[in-house]
Amino acid sequence: MMINIRLHTVTGWLFGILAALLTLPSYAITYYAGLESSEWHVQSSVLECRIWQPIPNFGEGVFSNRAGYGLQFHLRGASSALAPGEAKISAESPSWKPNGDTHDITDVWVVDDLIPLTVKAPYADLMMAKLTEGLMPTISTQSDLAAGYPEAKVVVSAVNFQHAFADYAQCVRNLLPVNYRQIERSTIFYASGRTKLAPEVLEQLDVIIRYVKADERIKRVVIDGHTDAAGDKKVNVRVSKHRADLVMAYFKKAGISSKKMVARWHGDRYPSQLNDTDEGRARNRRVTIRLDRE
Repeated sequence: MMINIRLHTVTGWLFGILAALLTLPSYAITYYAGLESSEWHVQSSVLECRIWQPIPNFGEGVFSNRAGYGLQFHLRGASSALAPGEAKISAESPSWKPNGDTHDITDVWVVDDLIPLTVKAPYADLMMAKLTEGLMPTISTQSDLAAGYPEAKVVVSAVNFQHAFADYAQCVRNLLPVNYRQIERSTIFYASGRTKLAPEVLEQLDVIIRYVKADERIKRVVIDGHTDAAGDKKVNVRVSKHRADLVMAYFKKAGISSKKMVARWHGDRYPSQLNDTDEGRARNRRVTIRLDRE
């Protein structure tokens, strides 16, 4: 009698587990914009080009190309739909081409944040390239348990992408080659006894001018002239002033307001290198340009 009770108990327990497993969802929840709801938006400036798609019930898929940084892709979730952990990114054929190829792109990590996932170059570039081919970048990962599904997919639709991409590509062609961190401190150098601006120096100054005109947060441009320690100190002061004035005049001619600029000259008072070698003296014959934001 005891054996029968135990058998019935074990059998009932196994059937209970099997029933529970059968009731668990075995498929992924998929977030995507359908054929009629797929929209792409573009925001353009010389500092950043953005192209993004709203993803219903999830948030946005955003490609961002900032001056001097290169392309990045990130998801911006309206809610915590993805569980933290590893995710796989692939490029898949659209549903109306079920026999198309799937291309693996990379593995990334999902974090618990408003921006749960970020993809940097070169994989972001590959995702965009696949979009231009009509494929759908797809992020596959675990779902947040509250969603009731063991897995989740976020699909970036290629529908209506080409027209928006043309506007985005035009923005990229006009993008500045540098960002603020790369240009906030710049130095130009002079040959011994030379005060004129060399062609390569003019090219460097032109990049700075483009940036100052584009970034409205730049409130002051500080120009400091320096020399090496060779020669008379009073002469060196005059030479450093002349060098700083040349840069300031070039900026002013290009349209930078003189009210925004400050020119200073120091002779050989503040060397950046020792003056006991040719190389050290060459590094000291310089004008430094500092951009200050508000």
